[in-house]
Amino acid sequence: MYDGLMTTYQAISPGTGAFVKEKIPVPDADEVLVKISCCGICGTDYALFSGNSSFIKNSQASYPIRLGHEWSGIVVKTGPDVTDLVSGCKVIGDNYVACGVCPACKEKNYNYCSGRHHVGTINPCWPGAFSEYFLIPRRHIYKIPDNISLEEAALCEPLSVAYGGIRKMSINSESVVVVIGTGSIGMSAAALAIYKGAGNVIVIGRNPVKLEIAKKLGVTGIINSKECNVSEEILKITGGKYADYILECSGNADVIQTMFQIAAQKAMIAAIGFYERKISDFDIDSMVSKEITITGIMGEYGNLEAVLKIMEKNDLKLRNIITDIVSFNDCDKAFQPENTSKIIKTIVKM
Repeated sequence: MYDGLMTTYQAISPGTGAFVKEKIPVPDADEVLVKISCCGICGTDYALFSGNSSFIKNSQASYPIRLGHEWSGIVVKTGPDVTDLVSGCKVIGDNYVACGVCPACKEKNYNYCSGRHHVGTINPCWPGAFSEYFLIPRRHIYKIPDNISLEEAALCEPLSVAYGGIRKMSINSESVVVVIGTGSIGMSAAALAIYKGAGNVIVIGRNPVKLEIAKKLGVTGIINSKECNVSEEILKITGGKYADYILECSGNADVIQTMFQIAAQKAMIAAIGFYERKISDFDIDSMVSKEITITGIMGEYGNLEAVLKIMEKNDLKLRNIITDIVSFNDCDKAFQPENTSKIIKTIVKM
């Protein structure tokens, strides 16, 4: 079985993908071979596939790329040093692979690895999970609790990115949390803010279909930025308060000025979206005068395990954000959808 071929899907050039046959890998001492069950398509995947990503333009990423970093699957084989996982275990994994040998890795400080590989994205690139089988070190693998489906487990990666912002915020019942963006990370951020007990959780977007889905998560309010004055609407919803915490998940540079307008004094902003271009119109005076803290958010070691535990004990209602499930054979169509207006998260099933 393990000396056979597997099918993978790769971005070959801008706007072009192909199914490629590769040899099924054999796990090294500390590695795990997973049969992929589900893999979500991320906004970064779409950008890399199309060639519109800043990573392609600045040569941080290069073709061909086997995409895919939002996956779930089943263990089929382990290396001899892996003793706590057996064939049949449901698992998910981190979106990067630490080298395992640098000083930070030897201390298990994988976030500070000097030689990390990025799963299915930028160089150095670890081959992604749009593949029948996927190889990854044990240190980046997490067991899926029995009450979480493989489809829902594939949402843990975007949830873990949103958690990177939420965990830095001291949210309580008095907090006003505003999420900008109605993609999977924005929806995840809203769900986590509700879980943390925020008094008001407001989602801002421009797509009425996606905003209606945000309501199903239990948010306090939704704002269509194309239809109203955002600042005035927030004051109406909250009874006169601006945002204590803002999670910017849209990657839309046009919202930056609005972001500062709706921020309360001493607010914290978590910048999660990629803008795919440099920002020249940055209102730094507003940031200074309001004493705003801005922090950039990427995936961090430990976040994935943390959100698994949250999902195990709490229904975050994230099943609502899976708007399409397609077969692996339909990857070409999935990566070049005719209509993206209703898509939040597409899950590819192997």
